[in-house]
Amino acid sequence: MDEKAIEGSAARAADRGRAEDLGFVPSDKPSLGNPDTVRALVSEFGAAIVGVRAAWLRAGGAGNPVESTHDLAKEYGRVIMGHDDRYQVLPWNNPDRLGRRIRLVCPAEDAATDPGELLFLTIGASLMEISAAHEQGRLSDVAAEAHTKTMLEDTANLILGVR
Repeated sequence: MDEKAIEGSAARAADRGRAEDLGFVPSDKPSLGNPDTVRALVSEFGAAIVGVRAAWLRAGGAGNPVESTHDLAKEYGRVIMGHDDRYQVLPWNNPDRLGRRIRLVCPAEDAATDPGELLFLTIGASLMEISAAHEQGRLSDVAAEAHTKTMLEDTANLILGVR
């Protein structure tokens, strides 16, 4: 009897997990289906937005944080919608699947035509609001951190399709 036919055998388990059987092409690129990759992207975006706000505050309110936020939203939106060759893309990362889900969750924004951009504009605006509330004393350190962590985790889960 073929060892692969025996339920619970190591050969059967190894056969089930082959990338070829699942329709994925092996790649050295980080995968947009990997939770660690997606969480890192979302956290990186969050840190960039905090940096934009900090630079704006250091400049005494001069400049335009909205423009910088929009540029970052476009960049990260392109990644999650599968338009960045540095990442392995899944069938989920397209306007008809992930994009549709984003449009159900995020309010429409005239400035965003791409759903990935829309998601990151929404998250960027929320991060700016959390920062402002914290700076004004309306949110404690603990509350601001909790709101931020929850929002970033929810965003990662949305991108991964588990929310």
